[in-house]
Amino acid sequence: MKVELVTYRKGQAKSVVYEYLPREEGERPMVLDVLLQAQATKVPDLSFRYGCRNRTCGICTIDINGKPRIACRARARDGDKVSAVSTLPAVRDMVSRRDGIARQLRGNLPNVLRGNDLNVEAPSDYHALTACIECYACLDHCPMHARNLDSGGDKRNEDGAYRWGSPFSLLKLQRIRLDPVASILDRERAFAAAKDLGLEICRNCPGCKCGVGIDLKNKVIKPLLEAASEPTAIE
Repeated sequence: MKVELVTYRKGQAKSVVYEYLPREEGERPMVLDVLLQAQATKVPDLSFRYGCRNRTCGICTIDINGKPRIACRARARDGDKVSAVSTLPAVRDMVSRRDGIARQLRGNLPNVLRGNDLNVEAPSDYHALTACIECYACLDHCPMHARNLDSGGDKRNEDGAYRWGSPFSLLKLQRIRLDPVASILDRERAFAAAKDLGLEICRNCPGCKCGVGIDLKNKVIKPLLEAASEPTAIE
């Protein structure tokens, strides 16, 4: 099995064709297995991120044939082209700069730890949103996030956060609105942050796709837009 690995060094992209050597007969390796073997043999300085190797952390997300995939979840196929995700600035090889997304939520998440009340049941949509593993695959073809990278730019606020939001940031904010132990103020702040990050851009978007199958359109975008149409409604 041959896989094309796109390395990125000092602003220049270069392709390296690597032939994967199966560890046992009939093996169907994940793309992460290919990257680890390539690093251990032919390309020792190959850079990429991975964490759990158990499909739960999302940090190994890369582009496979131009689409964002979680490397430890995706089966490798002969002829695959593997590169850094196109939705974030590449740092080196398959490593992308992720901090601009996380910094958006600073100041918008509750900063006081509150104990759980076991007598309060969270809605099913809240539990569905906890499945997010922060893979950032949802940034693909997102018109809101695309504004951060217009014309090859990297639009950030003074604190390093991206100016415009993404399905990921809206998911985190919607989860606060659904949290049964969140205060009214927390929910109001989360909703205001969603609008400030560009929620209205979502009205003309056909929908976004989650890397782990969360129904972003109906569980995140739609309820936020409905609330935005009723200025006084904060649930």
